[in-house]
Amino acid sequence: MALSIRAQALSLLLACALGLGAGLLYDLLRPVRRRSGSALWDLLFCLTAAAAAFLFAMRAESGSFGTMELLAVLFSLLLYFELLSPVFLPIFGFLDQKIGVICINTQNFAKKVCQAAKKLFQKRRE
Repeated sequence: MALSIRAQALSLLLACALGLGAGLLYDLLRPVRRRSGSALWDLLFCLTAAAAAFLFAMRAESGSFGTMELLAVLFSLLLYFELLSPVFLPIFGFLDQKIGVICINTQNFAKKVCQAAKKLFQKRRE
């Protein structure tokens, strides 16, 4: 049973969106991966991309991940890396740095609150 042209075009368009989403996720995880030096982030990306590809294939009309869809995903992923990654990567790096500063400041504030509470409750015992 052949798929209609509209269903095939929609499938290719969704495959392109999957490739762009995979590239965006890779760029989101890249600053964290570089900072930590851990392969855990690569594993997280691979598992997420594999799950997305599986769900995409299960949603497809034919129930398979065809060659054209695979090429569309790869093409849009490469297109993202060439055109959009140089734009988004500095933004994600900046956000990663700011979130790290906020986390450090929050941690320092929590330590100060704990020290103040410890002093206050030690005085209450005496």
